[in-house]
Amino acid sequence: MRAQTVCAVIVLFHPSNAMLKNIRDVLTQVDGLVAVDNGSSDAELEPVREASRNLGFHLIENGDNLGIAEALNQGVRWARSGGFDWVATFDQDARISDDFTANMLETYRENSNREKVAIVAPHYVDRESGIQGTSMRTDSAGILATMTSGSMMPVSAIERLGLFDESLFMDYVDIEFCLRARRKGMRILESQAIIYHVLGRTTYHRFCGLSFAVTNHSAARRYYITRNRLRLLARYIMDWSWAWRESKALLSETIKIIMVENAKWEKFRAIAAGAADALTGKVGKHAEL
Repeated sequence: MRAQTVCAVIVLFHPSNAMLKNIRDVLTQVDGLVAVDNGSSDAELEPVREASRNLGFHLIENGDNLGIAEALNQGVRWARSGGFDWVATFDQDARISDDFTANMLETYRENSNREKVAIVAPHYVDRESGIQGTSMRTDSAGILATMTSGSMMPVSAIERLGLFDESLFMDYVDIEFCLRARRKGMRILESQAIIYHVLGRTTYHRFCGLSFAVTNHSAARRYYITRNRLRLLARYIMDWSWAWRESKALLSETIKIIMVENAKWEKFRAIAAGAADALTGKVGKHAEL
């Protein structure tokens, strides 16, 4: 069997100079890399342009924020045109463990039903707290859904399932792809490889002896989360393992906003707008981030 080639796709949005180290680390473990920028300034992009020339990766500059789904699809198309076997997708702040790619490919090779594999997912660890995140699981302990960042997908699986849903713009882009794969009878594998993330503005709280995490998403993010969550609940309601979990999450997140988050009314107005647009079928970009 010939060696499988891997192309990394990294989506940029106002990148910092620290992000360049992440690109260098990823480059040592893949056969090609394309960075897709969503509307960063010339000042932010100049170090990336220089790194692209010096390190030999491809840079796509969109000039505007086209959304995470379209940026990922641009990267996937570039990888496919280059004849790569795999696409590995990353956020700009992600750092990977040693032998990340090798471990992910080994997980795939150890599976006896490879043609049914849609995604290989890593373990997620918060870089600041060391807390390990958990992927969504079914009752049978299988992976229900996983994040885009750190996922590796066979190009053959993408060709079977189609590209990411650009109508979502951002939020639930990864979930929708996973649900689509499940509907097609395909699987998500979990590797022992580790990816380190900064979990945004997540804070941790205690109430009546219970510990819980709060994401503190902005009002604009709450708009997209609500709109796309409701759209996917309507589309994938028969995937009961996910739909039941998501319905409970909708309630718990609302309670957390009431209890501990700031800008409550601004967020609830955004939630109402997202719900209204889900009902009327409005898609694509709406709220500025």
